[in-house]
Amino acid sequence: MSDSSPAEAVGPGWGTPPDTPALPTPDAHGMVAIGVTLDVPEPYASALRQARLDYGDERARTVPTHITVIPPLEIPVESWPVVRSHIRRVANDTSPFVIELRGSGTFLPMSPVVFITVARGISECQTLSTGLRHGVLNQQLAYPYHPHVTVAQEVPEETLERAYREYAGFEVRFMAHGFGVYFHDASGRWRMFDKVPFGP
Repeated sequence: MSDSSPAEAVGPGWGTPPDTPALPTPDAHGMVAIGVTLDVPEPYASALRQARLDYGDERARTVPTHITVIPPLEIPVESWPVVRSHIRRVANDTSPFVIELRGSGTFLPMSPVVFITVARGISECQTLSTGLRHGVLNQQLAYPYHPHVTVAQEVPEETLERAYREYAGFEVRFMAHGFGVYFHDASGRWRMFDKVPFGP
């Protein structure tokens, strides 16, 4: 998939998030799984999700098309007010910025993943991730933080090679106006819980 020139995508609307959204039901230990992402706008989100399914990556059925800011982690459900305040504080200190996705990359041989590269907006993504990974959201990452959009994961090597070739020419730009907060629900699906806009 290639574009002769970068496409300009319109990001999702960023209204005022609800003040008291309902939390998912915690597990037997009082924990809930949370993730923070920069979501890829339509029509690219659906197209990339379908491509991921076509490559045989079933994760696309439960995971939206996104750039990870905070990898999934479990937090005590009672800590949510503190976490939410922390997330809002980081968002307030962040201005909207341009993200450009361009070309394909891979984590082979370390990990069987093909992704679309973040060519612009890398430093902003890194600053967001670093700023959020404090306090109850503090986590030790298995690998250095590397913003990307996954298009195929843990599928046969020949499929990974095909995905790498087919997305070598992909290119799109969009504005990041905020991030999505997701919780893992009882059905195993990541569902958006809150949309947090950038800026005060």
